[in-house]
Amino acid sequence: MDAKVIKKQLKKIGRQMWELFKLSIPATFMYCCAGTILMMLTMKGEQLEWTSKGVMWTVVCIIGGSAYSALLAWANGGSQYEMLVSGNMKRMSADALDGGFKMSSHKEAKEYRIWKGFAFGAFTALITLIIGILFGAFEGRIDSDAPGKGVAILVLIGFLTSGWSVIPFYLMHKTGAAVISYYVSCLFALIPIVVAGGFYIAGAYARRAKRLREQLIAEQAMKAEEAKVKKINYGGLPGTKPKKRK
Repeated sequence: MDAKVIKKQLKKIGRQMWELFKLSIPATFMYCCAGTILMMLTMKGEQLEWTSKGVMWTVVCIIGGSAYSALLAWANGGSQYEMLVSGNMKRMSADALDGGFKMSSHKEAKEYRIWKGFAFGAFTALITLIIGILFGAFEGRIDSDAPGKGVAILVLIGFLTSGWSVIPFYLMHKTGAAVISYYVSCLFALIPIVVAGGFYIAGAYARRAKRLREQLIAEQAMKAEEAKVKKINYGGLPGTKPKKRK
């Protein structure tokens, strides 16, 4: 393959990834907030405590972060569907005009593609995955009574950025309720991916259905207008107008 073609494709992929990364920032921030809130809600004094309320707040924080991510994915799916329609119009017009048509508002990197919702969710889940791997790698030191300054800082960062995924495991370890590897918390990364992917696709289909309904209503209104009986214009000559009923 030609080097120029490869370079062009890499630039195209880079633009796609950059757009998805920018879209994922608000959702990532919200999941981080969910972790911070869970840490505050499960803290008793200077220690974290695992109770039935802790389980409830964990579920609430996960739902809260996921709901915000779903809302963003839904909106992005709809807007990128609109961009896809604009892109299709641009390409059809360019073919008809031999490439002479340009649309400044169109950005190919923002067009709808099925995989983009899951990629958007993967960027959001990246911190959760990294924290899960790090906690799993330092599990022995994290669970010890003297983890060391470096590990203590890692634990604090993990709680602040992805507490909703690691705090339940941390508390279970500390209270002896269960000893499940921190690596299992990596599975929580599937939540943002599945949520974002599903709602991104749903948002695009909802926008498509809305546009089809609008088009159908417009066509029905046009047909109704054409079906109306048109009044005859008799002009202004005397005797040419029908007599009005009294």
